[in-house]
Amino acid sequence: MTGTPLLVGPIEKLALADLAKLAAAHPVDMKGLTKRIESQEGKARHMAQMTAQTVHIPVAYLVTFSIETGHPAASQCRHMSMSVARAGRVPLPQAVWMVAEELGFTGSLQACTVWVEDLQGHGKAINVVQPVKEDADVSVDRRGA
Repeated sequence: MTGTPLLVGPIEKLALADLAKLAAAHPVDMKGLTKRIESQEGKARHMAQMTAQTVHIPVAYLVTFSIETGHPAASQCRHMSMSVARAGRVPLPQAVWMVAEELGFTGSLQACTVWVEDLQGHGKAINVVQPVKEDADVSVDRRGA
């Protein structure tokens, strides 16, 4: 599999920290989400939120991040979706985990729930979900790091 260069410097780290704060301020309530997105208005609202919670990471990555509430297994989960804007490419596991750590994921990729999502003819995304520990802060500020 051919990899795509991933550049995570100070600007990208700041963008990811801001994305984590935005997601923490606007959690997605998973209870009833399927029902809400059945309507055009509900689907448009959800898509607008996910678009707002997406950043571009050079060279060709798109990262969407949300904090989800109302999961049966945990009160809150982190959810990252990462894709490559190049035909036939998906992010390599090392790239996925590098970005996930910037968004507050802990442990390892293998300890998370991971799946590939077909982006309706626009490639594939890798999704990563991890329960947030009750005492953990879901926002991440690594500016001082």
